Order: sequence, then structure tokens, then C-alpha cells
Amino acid sequence: MRNAILFLIAIAAASLTLSCTSANKYKRLEGYAQGGTFHIIYSTPGGTLAANDDSIMSLVSKRLRDIDFSISGYNRGSLLSRWNRGEDCVPDRYFLELYEMSRRLWEETDGLFDVSGGPLFDFWGFGFKSVGTMDSIRNDSRTARIVDSLKTFVGMDLVSLENGRLVKKDPRVQFNFNAIAQGYTCDIVADLMDSLGVRNYLVEVGMEIVCKGVNASGKEWSIGIDAPVDGSQTAGENIQKVVYLSDCGITTSGNYRKFYVIDGKKFAHSINPVTGYPVQHDLLSATVICNDSVRGGALSDAYATYCMVAGKEKAAELIASRQDLRGYLICDGGVIDLLKDGSEIHTASGHVEEYPWFKSRYMSPRQGLVWLPDGYSPDEKYAVLYMHDGQMLFDSTSTWNGEEWQVDEVLGDLIAEGKVPPAIVVGIAHGDNRYGEYFPEKVLGYLGGTQDSRTGTVSEPSSAGCNSGDVPAGALSADAALDYMLSSGTVYEADEYLRFLVHELKPFIDSHYPTLPDKENTFIAGSSMGGLISLYALCEYPDIFGGAACMSTHLPMIASASYTGATDISRTVFEAFLSYLDDNLPAAGSCLLYTDRGDSTIDALYPPYQARLDSLLTGHGWTPGPSFSTSVSGDHTGYPDSIHTTGTWISPVFPGASHVEHDWASRLHIPLTFLLRHD
Repeated sequence: MRNAILFLIAIAAASLTLSCTSANKYKRLEGYAQGGTFHIIYSTPGGTLAANDDSIMSLVSKRLRDIDFSISGYNRGSLLSRWNRGEDCVPDRYFLELYEMSRRLWEETDGLFDVSGGPLFDFWGFGFKSVGTMDSIRNDSRTARIVDSLKTFVGMDLVSLENGRLVKKDPRVQFNFNAIAQGYTCDIVADLMDSLGVRNYLVEVGMEIVCKGVNASGKEWSIGIDAPVDGSQTAGENIQKVVYLSDCGITTSGNYRKFYVIDGKKFAHSINPVTGYPVQHDLLSATVICNDSVRGGALSDAYATYCMVAGKEKAAELIASRQDLRGYLICDGGVIDLLKDGSEIHTASGHVEEYPWFKSRYMSPRQGLVWLPDGYSPDEKYAVLYMHDGQMLFDSTSTWNGEEWQVDEVLGDLIAEGKVPPAIVVGIAHGDNRYGEYFPEKVLGYLGGTQDSRTGTVSEPSSAGCNSGDVPAGALSADAALDYMLSSGTVYEADEYLRFLVHELKPFIDSHYPTLPDKENTFIAGSSMGGLISLYALCEYPDIFGGAACMSTHLPMIASASYTGATDISRTVFEAFLSYLDDNLPAAGSCLLYTDRGDSTIDALYPPYQARLDSLLTGHGWTPGPSFSTSVSGDHTGYPDSIHTTGTWISPVFPGASHVEHDWASRLHIPLTFLLRHD
């Protein structure tokens, strides 16, 4: 059973006989269908429409009657009602198509979308039967026994198509198409409008919507999504979100209009066919937009129902994994906005495919952005650069500070100039715990002693690289530093973050895009704390990443806002990081490493730390590449070709550069060329 909560703003707020031009007027048809109302808004192209308004209304009415006599559970004479009663009947094309779609959806959703759950819907009071006398048993000891009994004849595997007939393995099986029928009806009426030559229309049946083309103002159709207010029965009374759509189906399902309360417990209309019980979770409504060109209405209807049964985590995972779906999930206490698509990320070159809710076993769900270069072809193979702080990479109109790395501009220019081959960039947005995600987690184990991350053994503190320079002066004890790090309440999860990258995100990218998945063509990059986690990734997964770019690496380690009052702690934690690197650095020459810094704002703190890191690297046999001009003009100059083949590590300094995206963008061409063009 479904519960649509969409509000067509055009119906409530505009005269539907407005014209865009003298030859293109918009008309409105309305009436009753499937226990509710329908509205159709459409344009009448001058001289091209084969039917007039009266004949269109007649054709629409006939389609609606045909569907009603096929799949309606409320029409006692329909094919569905007769089949549910066990009568021998031959299903028509509507019945068969809905059965086949529903069977596929049942398999895809592991039974959470199941039109054969009719007996369960009836029992809980949301089906076709009057069940007022059953209220007394829904909350007593007999409920579980009754539900278990009903579940024995629920399941699409209990029905098969044989010689044009749907055959039941158990005569008690019954279908209820309410979770897909009205969206499907919109599709059928849309088919009719297409056949009549109508190019701009909106079809709404029971508040399920399919739209195509533009409205009377020449713009996309505007549709409101209601806020979930318990008991509200008036569509449009509490609009929370307005979306602008074309060429799609849209459906909202929710649990705040159809429910009842017994003994203080709310029973909503979304029934889980697997458990047999109404769902109990904090997802209040789910809006699904489906871009399927043939059955967008039916699929948006079905997936909205699935979302309400599955809950917010599975709902968001499904929508984010599909290029043909978008969604807006209203939860108790928040919203999961999955309405964006790649077209909303503005790029100067290439284009971005967005995964707004990438689910992980290790981390909180997060946005993923995949930049594909101009001329991208699935028949070619591409190196991949993974970049942290993904929301800051491409489009300044969507960043918190109005700045961006300009990855699309810089890399697009390098590719166009032939300085690097075409490559894919994967941006990974940070979560709410950015510092905890990017702080090298195993460093905590080195405070108070050296822990070998590969063996887990602990020994006396390492002295590698610790006897020169001025950083150690004034450092506190390791125990005190560890207490400070743990007392902040930060959840340190860099190891989990890297597992997400290596074991979930990279396999997904390699399976969905034509990548060169080997180490030599897989790189990682970031700035500040993103520089730390990039260097950490190179140490933890030297067989996965062939190079790292660490820009303005935050080697002071502690949160920058706390640095002034905790300089001594910073030095101690940095010493632990050096000890970790001493144990875990990849062999010199086995991969590419780019480290840099500026000397303004936060970067002004970095010189002694960077000098110690450089000293440690050279002590491990890393030889820096030849020196070169450190131009920050962004003109792609000052980077000799000799570095491509003679250096595996460079560590330039950029006088005047500060700790901001603008300055990272101005020199981004250097690490990109260093990583992607190296032979």
C-alpha cells in the first residue's frame, strides 16, 4: 500500500490555459480514477495534434477504465480481483506487464517489494478488505502466529506464468498492486500522449506524476514535496522542498497519513513482507525520481515503497548506486538529499558523475565525485587519481568558502596541451570527522614506544631522524601527548577510511570505469590533513598506490586551531609520526612522492617539520629530484621535463603561498604532471 505526498505547484498556483506562444497553448484535463483524482496538463502544438481536446479526454478515460478493469483491487470485476478469488482468467497486457515488473523488483530487493503481500496488507488494515473487527488481536499474543501463517503464502516465487496464465502454487496467494499501480497508470497515459504527438505534458494520478518537456512558462515542471506532518491530509499545505523536473517519474511515499494507534503504538501502512509487520524506523517519507524513459512512473512508485520498507540506510544506498534514480529522504531529525546529479557540478572541462551517498562497511556514507576528461571513452584505459576533500575540487559555487582546487581546469589544460595523458579523478568528500579520518591512526601507537604496524610489536622509541633540527625542543612526554590526543573525544579512523578507499571505493571505480588498476597508474593526493592521509596511504598500501601528492602537509599533526597553546604536544606527536615513517616508508624509488609547502598563514609553521621529513626521506635513500623554479603563477612553467624520468621525489617550497585552495590550484599542475607523466 502506498501513500503519495506530492503537490503539483502548477495546479494550485497557475492558470493552466496560459500560452507560451500563440501557436502553443496548454490545456488541462481532470477527473476521477482509481479511488482518487487525475490531472493532465499538456500543450497543443498548432496543426500537429491528430485529436482535439474532447477526443483526448475520451481516449484518456478509456485507458483509465481499461486499467481499472485490469489491475484494480477495489473493482470487484477486475481481472486482479477475479484472479485473487481463484477464478480462471487470462491476464491482459497491463496485468502481465505489472506482474513481470513486480517479479523483477521482488528479486532485486530481496523480497522487500512484494505485491503478493496482499494478505498481510489486509491483516494490518491497509489492504482491500474491511478489517475493523481485527483491531483487538493486532497487539495480543496471537499476532505472531497469524502473521507466520499468512507469510506461508506470500512470495512471488509462488506464482508462475504458464501458457499465458498466472498459476498459483498456493490458492491463497493474492496480489495487491497498490505500490506500483498509480505510477504505472501515469506511464500508460503518458504513452497515449506520446502517440498523439504531445511533447510537453504532466500526468498525475493519485499524486503520482510523470512529466515530459516543459510547462507553460517554458521551464521544467515545478513539484512540491510535503513536509511529513502526522495526520495531514491536504497536499501542498506543508511544502518542504520544491523540485524542477522533466522527462521522469516522481513519487513520494510516507508513513504519516495512513496509520493508526493501538495502546499508544503507531502502526504505519508500510508493511515489511519479509517480517510480516509494519516497519518501525525513523524514515518519515521517501521521494524517488526515476529517469527511465519507458516506465519512470511505475519504477519511482515501486522504489519509493521499497525505501519506506527498507529504511533510510538501504534506501540511500540504492538511490546513490543508480544513475537513473534520485531521491529526497525525510527522516526524524534530518534530511538525506540525493537530488543532485552530475550536471549540477559545473566544470570548465570534462564532466563529473556524482555518487551522493556512497555506502561503506567501514565509514559513514559520503559523497563521491568522478571527473571524466573531455573525450572520455569506455574503450580506453585511464590512470586514476584519488583526492581527499572531494567537495572542494571542482565547483566553487558549492564549496563552503567559495574556493576550489580547479582540478578540472588544471588537469583539463594539461591533457589538452599533451603534458599528461587523459586520467580520471575520484574526489572523496570528507565526513563530519575530518580530522579523525585523516590523522594517521597508527601514530597513536607510537606515542610512548615504537610500534611496528606490520608486526604489532612495541619497542623502545626510535631515534631515527630525531637528533637534528629544532622541533624536538620543548616536547612533552609521549604519555602526556597521548592523553591530550585521546582527551579531545576525536574518533581516530584513518585505518577504516583507507580500508574504505582500498577495499570498497577502488574496486567500485575499477568495475564501473575503464581504469588501469595497477599500482603504477593509481595515485592519491590531498592538502593539509589530506596531505597527511595521502602519505599515510602510501605507507599502509604501497602495493596499491604508485604515488602520492602531499601539499601543505599538516606535519604539526594537531588541529591547527589548538597549535598556539599546544606546540610542545605537536612536537611530540610529530616525533611519533617520524618513528612510524621510519618503520613504514616504502623503499626509495618504489613509488612517486611529492611534498611541498608555502610560507604564509598556517604554512609558516611548517619549515622545521618539513626539513625533518626531508631529512628522514634522504636517510632512507630517497633522492630529491633536480631543483626548479617554484612559480606560483599558474602558467604551467618552471617544471623541466627531466624530472619526469630522473626523480621519484620532489619537495619544493613556494614563497608567498598560503594555506588556501587558490594557492594549491595555482601550483597543482606540478604534482599532477609529476605523478601522471612519470615513466
